[in-house]
Amino acid sequence: MRETGRSVLIVENLDLASPMGCTVAYYLAAELAEDHEVHALCRRREARREAGSPPEGVRTHAIDTGEVPVLSGLLFVVASTLYAAVLGARHRYDAVYGFQNDLIQGWVGAVAGGGTFVANLQSVPVRQGRDFTAEGDTDRSVSERLSLALYGAYAAVTGRLIRQADAVVSLTPGIRDLTAETYDLDLSDASVVGMGIDTEKFGPQASDSSPTAPVADGSGETTGERGASRSGNGGGADPWTLVYVGTIRATRGLGDVIEALAVTDHDVELRIAGTGPDEHVADLRHLAAERDVADRVEWLGLVPHDEVPALLRAADVAVSPLADIESYRVSYPAKLLEYLAAGCLVVATDIEPHRLLIEDGENGYLHDPGAAGFRRALDRCLDAADHQRVREAARETATERDWEAVVAEHEHAVFGRVSAGPDH
Repeated sequence: MRETGRSVLIVENLDLASPMGCTVAYYLAAELAEDHEVHALCRRREARREAGSPPEGVRTHAIDTGEVPVLSGLLFVVASTLYAAVLGARHRYDAVYGFQNDLIQGWVGAVAGGGTFVANLQSVPVRQGRDFTAEGDTDRSVSERLSLALYGAYAAVTGRLIRQADAVVSLTPGIRDLTAETYDLDLSDASVVGMGIDTEKFGPQASDSSPTAPVADGSGETTGERGASRSGNGGGADPWTLVYVGTIRATRGLGDVIEALAVTDHDVELRIAGTGPDEHVADLRHLAAERDVADRVEWLGLVPHDEVPALLRAADVAVSPLADIESYRVSYPAKLLEYLAAGCLVVATDIEPHRLLIEDGENGYLHDPGAAGFRRALDRCLDAADHQRVREAARETATERDWEAVVAEHEHAVFGRVSAGPDH
C-alpha cells in the first residue's frame, strides 16, 4: 500500500499555473499532492494565470516580481531564497526539490528545515545554453547580454550546490554524465527519471475510447481511417497534414522539412505551432516562398497548451527534425511523448534521445539529419501500409510513461520506496 503523509516543497522559477516550460515540476506537484502535503514556490506571471491554474491540492506561494527584463528575475532569486528559508523553517519539509535554475532556493529551504535537498536536473546547468547562444545572434539587446552574463556567473556556484544535494535526479543519463563532467562531480548514485505524459489529455478524446479517436478538424473521420484510406500513395482528396509543435530556431530543423515539402511526390501540408527569433522565422518564410510551397505552410504562432492535443489529433504526421547537437543528444524528447500519445505517425531525427522512444518502423520513423534524410523517412512513412499498427504502438509507448508511473520513480529516488501504480 502506498505510504502517505510526506511533505514536499517544489521550487520553480516559472508559474505553476501552466505546465508549459515547467512540465516536470507541474505534474510532479500534481501527482504527489494526491498522497502528500505539497507546497510550490514559484514566480507569479499573470499571462500564465489567465491560461490556467496551479495543480489541485498544491499550496502555491507565488511571488510577483514584475516583468522588467533581468531585474525581475534577479528580484525573484533574492525574494524566493528568503521565502524558501522561511517556509523550510516553518514547515520542515521532508524533501525540497530545487530544479537546475533554482538550486540555491532548494538548498536554503532544505537547510532551514533539516529536510532532504533534491537537485533535479532537467538540463545541464548553464552549459546547455551554449549550443543556442552560439547560433550567431549578434543583435542581442543589452538586457539579453546581461542575462547571459548573470547566468554564466551562476555556474560558479552550481557545482557546489549539487555537491550539497542529498539526492540528485537527472532527466537523462546524458544530462547526468555531462553535468558530472562539467562540474567534476561523482554522480554515480544519481537517479535517472525520464519525462512523463498526461495520457488522458493527449490520448484519444474522452468520447471515444478506441485507438482511433476522432480528429479535431470536424471531418468525421478518425486518425486511423485517414491514414488507412491513403496508405501507399497519399492519393486521397485531402493532403497529408504534417505538424510541428515547439520553439522555432535553426537547430530545430524546420528548414529541412520545408525543403522536403518542395521535392516529395506526396501532397503534403505543414502546420507550425510555436514562436522563435523573428529573423529566423522570416528566413523560413522566405525559404518556403523560394521553394514555391508557401501556400502549403501554415504558421499558427504560439498555441495554448490545452489546444495542442486537438492540433495533434487533427494531424497525420508529427515531426521532430532536431539537429545533432550536444544539447539535443543529452535531452529528453518530451514533445515526442505528446506526439505518440495522440497517435500521430512520428518522423524524427535518428539521434539518441529520439531512440529512447522510437523504434524505427515499429512506432515511428527515424531519419538521418538533413533535408534528404527527412524526405526519405517521410516518404517511407506515407507509403507504409500499416499506419494503424504504428499508431497503436505509438500510443502504447506513451502509456508506459504515464505521470503516475514517472512520479512513482521520483518517490523511490527520494523516499527510498516504490509507490503503488504501474510496474516500471
